[in-house]
Amino acid sequence: MVGLLGDNGAGKSTLIKIITGYHQPDEGEIFCNGQKIDHLSVPKARELGIETVYQERALAELQSLWRNIFIGRELSNSLGFLKVKEMQAQTEQLMLESMGFTSTAVSPESTIKTFSGGEKQGVAIVRALFFDAEIIVLDEPTMGLSLKETRKLINFVRGIKEAGKSAIFIDHNIFHVYSVADRVVVLDRGRVAGEFMTSAISLNDLMDKMYRVAETGSFD
Repeated sequence: MVGLLGDNGAGKSTLIKIITGYHQPDEGEIFCNGQKIDHLSVPKARELGIETVYQERALAELQSLWRNIFIGRELSNSLGFLKVKEMQAQTEQLMLESMGFTSTAVSPESTIKTFSGGEKQGVAIVRALFFDAEIIVLDEPTMGLSLKETRKLINFVRGIKEAGKSAIFIDHNIFHVYSVADRVVVLDRGRVAGEFMTSAISLNDLMDKMYRVAETGSFD
């Protein structure tokens, strides 16, 4: 898992849009699994297994859990009719195995607006994993969450690693990123200012480097 850090204006959001095909890079090259990718578009990024969990959560608040899991990718039969029971059954399985919902108060028919912030982010992450995402981009997923909800969200993030998938954890909060990332990349005004393995640098040292970059634009 790669943690992407940087102050406001460092270029984190722009990089997300390039990785997901919304913007074309002004220079440089994009490689995925060793293959050079030219003219990356949103559909092409999805074909490559790149999914994004945005801080806005991109969920339909007034719709049920199962509808949110399959939104835009609904299962249907040869006549075009939705396989509602199958989608509900698969959602219930996900609830138990991946989301940790064991309370009888929550069901596939539960409305998303009744979920907590951390649970909503978890739904978005599990949805991406369910549809075989190879790279999940997390765009400041802890934004606006309480400490308890942040801990729950971090557990969902760890689940990405356990599933054998890759993730880019983008955040301005160094504590959240450091706790789950294997490698940290620091951006500063659109360029890579530094790259570190978390196993080789302490949190305090990384924080000192971040402060130095924010103040001077350089680690030196």
